[in-house]
Amino acid sequence: MNGISALQEALSAPAEEARNRFAGRLNGYLDGSDVVHAVRLQGWLGLEVPGPGCHVGTGSWDFTRFKPTTSPVTCGRCRSAGLLTSSFTGGPHQQTLDLEGI
Repeated sequence: MNGISALQEALSAPAEEARNRFAGRLNGYLDGSDVVHAVRLQGWLGLEVPGPGCHVGTGSWDFTRFKPTTSPVTCGRCRSAGLLTSSFTGGPHQQTLDLEGI
């Protein structure tokens, strides 16, 4: 097992817990801030984790700093990009395949 695989294995459970915290289309905020972001899954070290939809920098990534909330999105960057709600429902992420019209 190489170093990246070992790291991914070690972080897979915390990444899954982070995804589960945001189940139900919850928005999120960074601890210590009152700005509410739309939540999108983001690739991080080969794993998918919930993060701010606007991709705002967090200083250092810590899954526990990004917290779920039912409050509406207030982030100007999220709102200007049309991200008014979270598009993530938690658990394993799978994109929808649109087969209509085939």
